[in-house]
Amino acid sequence: MKWGAEEFLWLFWLVPLIAAAYMVSAAAARRRLLRFADQKLWGGIVREARGGWRAALRLVVILLGTALLVVALARPQTGAHPVEVKRVGVDVMVALDTSYSMAAEDVAPNRLTIAKKEIERLSRALEGNRMGLVAFAGDSVVECPLTMDTDTFRMFLDSITYNAAAAGGTDIAGALRKASAAIQTSEAKSRIIVLITDGEDHEGDPLAAAKAAAKQGIKIYTVGIGSAQAVPIPMRGPGGELQGYKKDRAGNTVFTRLNDTTLREMAAVGGGVYTASDNGLDISPVIDAIGKEEKGEITDTRFTVYNERFQIPLALSLGFFVFGWLL
Repeated sequence: MKWGAEEFLWLFWLVPLIAAAYMVSAAAARRRLLRFADQKLWGGIVREARGGWRAALRLVVILLGTALLVVALARPQTGAHPVEVKRVGVDVMVALDTSYSMAAEDVAPNRLTIAKKEIERLSRALEGNRMGLVAFAGDSVVECPLTMDTDTFRMFLDSITYNAAAAGGTDIAGALRKASAAIQTSEAKSRIIVLITDGEDHEGDPLAAAKAAAKQGIKIYTVGIGSAQAVPIPMRGPGGELQGYKKDRAGNTVFTRLNDTTLREMAAVGGGVYTASDNGLDISPVIDAIGKEEKGEITDTRFTVYNERFQIPLALSLGFFVFGWLL
C-alpha cells in the first residue's frame, strides 16, 4: 500500500488535540456544575450526567471518525498494475563514459559532473520520449532501460560514479554494442545513441561499432568532453581533498586529452552530429538535432497505476460521525 497524498498524514495531530480539548471542556463543565449544585444532585438535574458513558463513547467515536477522515485525505492506494502508454516521439539511449579519465578537471568542476548535468538537461528537453542509460568504462552496463519515466531515468543518472561498470579502462565500441542491443528492438521511427566521452579508447574499434549500429538504422550522436591539451587525473578523497594524481603501473602520471577525431568520424558514419566542449559543455546542438528527427508512435508499459481506496475510510468516518451525532 502507498499514499497518494501523504502530506495530509500530519493531520493525525488533530486526534490528541481533540481529546485534550474535550478533557479541558469536561473539567470546566464539572467546575460549573459544582458551583450550581452538589455532585450528589447531578443525576436528578442534568440528564447528561446520568449517561456519562454516552459522552465517553461519543468522544471515542469522534476520534475514530477524525482518524479515518485523515486516512481518507491521505488517499491510501493498493493493487499496483502497469498501464500501457502510447505517445509520439523518439527513442534515445545515452552512453556515458565513467572511466577515471572523466575525473579530469579541465572542464569545471570535472568531466563526469558536467556531463551528468547536461544529460539531465537533455532528459528534461525530451520529456515524453523514451530514454535509456548505459554506463561504460572497460565494460558496459545498462543502468536504465528505455522508459518514458524521466524521473526514474534521472534517479539512475544521479547514482552514476566513476567506473560504474566493473572493469577499468575505456571500451567505446563495447558501449555502442551494448546501447545498440538495448535499442535495436525498438519500434520507434528514430532510434538514437548519444555517446558522451573524452574519446580515449583502449579496447576495440569504435568506428566499426558505429558503422554496425548505422546498418541497423541507429543514429550516433557524439559529444566530446575535455580539453585537447593533456591534463592529469586528480585522485580526491571522500571530502574532496586532493590526494595526488593517477599513475600507471610504472609510477608515471597518467594524462588525458580529448580525442575528437574518432568522435567526429563516428558521428559522420552514424548519421548524427558531433558536439565538442573545451571550457564547458553545451548539449543544445544535440537537443536541437533530436528535435528535428522523425517522430513515431512509441509504447511504454512501465507506468504504474494504483487503485484508490480512500472511499473505505471515508465511508467509515462518515458513519462514525453520524453515530456520534445520534448519541
